[in-house]
Amino acid sequence: MTHLHVFAVNEPVSVSHTNLTRQKGETPALPPLTEWLGIDALDTDAIEIFLLSDLGGMALSDYIQLAFTPETGIPAEERARLDALEGAVLLVPETAMQGTTRPNAKLTLVATIALAEPDNNANLPKATLTPSAPKTPHTEPARESVPPIALYALLGIAAFAALVILFGWN
Repeated sequence: MTHLHVFAVNEPVSVSHTNLTRQKGETPALPPLTEWLGIDALDTDAIEIFLLSDLGGMALSDYIQLAFTPETGIPAEERARLDALEGAVLLVPETAMQGTTRPNAKLTLVATIALAEPDNNANLPKATLTPSAPKTPHTEPARESVPPIALYALLGIAAFAALVILFGWN
C-alpha cells in the first residue's frame, strides 16, 4: 500500500507545481525539495506544491479526496488538521521518494494518508492531449423528387368521383 505525505511549507513560496500546471507545460523553478525532505531523490512529476489560496473555496481534504483517492477516506481528525492549514502545502506520494523522509524545519508533516491501489497492473499507452479534428455532421442522402403515393391515390379518387358526377351512376 502506498501513502500520500502532506507537509505544511514553513517558507514563503509562490510556486505552483501540480498535475494541471504540468499538463499545461509549465516548468517552474522548484525549491530544493530533496534537501527539505531529507531524501536522496524525488520524482517531481509526481508531487504537488501550491498555495492553498489556489484552491479557491475548496477544502484541502476535499481536493486530496478527489485528486488522490484515499483508500478509506480521510479520518475526521485529519480532515480538521488539513482544512485548518494556511499558506502552502507539499503533497508527496511515497512512490515519488527514494529514501526515508527526514524533513527539516522548512516542512512540517501534517498527515499521512493511505491511497487506493489500482486493481490492475497493465502498461497502458498514454492518451493524446491534443484535441481531435471535429467530426463532420451527419447529413441524410438527398431523396429523389417523387410525389408520395398517397397523392396519386387522392387524385385518382377525385378523378373517379368527377367522372361519376359527369356521366351519372347507371
